[in-house]
Amino acid sequence: MSDKSPLFFMREFSNQELSQLLVNKVKELKKAKTESEELNDRLQDTVAHLEELQAQLEQQNEELEYKVKEKTEQALKSERLATIGELSARIAHDLRNPLSILKSTVEVMRIDLEPTASERTTKSFARLERAISRISYQVEDVLDYLKPANLCVTKHSLLHILQDSIDRIDIPDNITIKIPKNDYSILCDNEKIETIFVNLVSNSMQTIEDNEGRIAIDFTQEDNSVIIKVSDNGPGIPENFIGKIFDPLFTTRQIGTGLGLPSCKNIAERHGGSMSVSSKENQGAIFTITLPIKSEFESVGKEISFQDQVKIKS
Repeated sequence: MSDKSPLFFMREFSNQELSQLLVNKVKELKKAKTESEELNDRLQDTVAHLEELQAQLEQQNEELEYKVKEKTEQALKSERLATIGELSARIAHDLRNPLSILKSTVEVMRIDLEPTASERTTKSFARLERAISRISYQVEDVLDYLKPANLCVTKHSLLHILQDSIDRIDIPDNITIKIPKNDYSILCDNEKIETIFVNLVSNSMQTIEDNEGRIAIDFTQEDNSVIIKVSDNGPGIPENFIGKIFDPLFTTRQIGTGLGLPSCKNIAERHGGSMSVSSKENQGAIFTITLPIKSEFESVGKEISFQDQVKIKS
């Protein structure tokens, strides 16, 4: 009789049969327990996998939200720049002519009055010329960034460009500038490269303020590029500013336009190079400009412009 029959328990069992029956039931229970444990393990693995998937989805969601926020900020920044760009360019153009008149008038007056001018008058003329020069640089920063002019490239001595740049800056007595002894001849727009040097040296001077300062410019060659490093012993750039230093309109100075460094970076890139910065707070800053020595400009015909931005002079 089968142990599953309804009449199974209606008969008498021997001790041997009862023992065997109990053994079988114990085996069944053990098997059921093993199956239950295996099912529980699979269930726990499934739950763990679901939790891992949920964590991944949350991370992807956070990354997506960050990217959306970043793209939104970029779009707003582009829109803001586009909105003020045309107005800024018009104002800068309108200021350029009066500034030229002021500059030439001051020069004529200084020449006429110089033989009989007092020391006070001479200092006043110097301050006036520096003020006009500072405003002119700010106007040029705006115009260079918003409507960059074509590059007019010729062979130039990099050291001569640097020396001409330093001659345009009023260096205070508390600051020493170290210039390199080596030189490189590169194909570039010398006025634009001067703009880079003037901006970087002026920025370093402003951060050093009245402290004893040292600004060092070094030239080295790496493959087909010249590496220019402009370093100072100023207070450095705070870590939270490093990522914003080349952003348009970002400035920590009341008199700054926030376009000087972006314009410099743009100039370097238009020459086929690059510009970067490294700094540690209270340990100065190092700006690195990379410019090609044998430029792509040389492979372009004299009658053809490079990317519609370059004119080559022989």
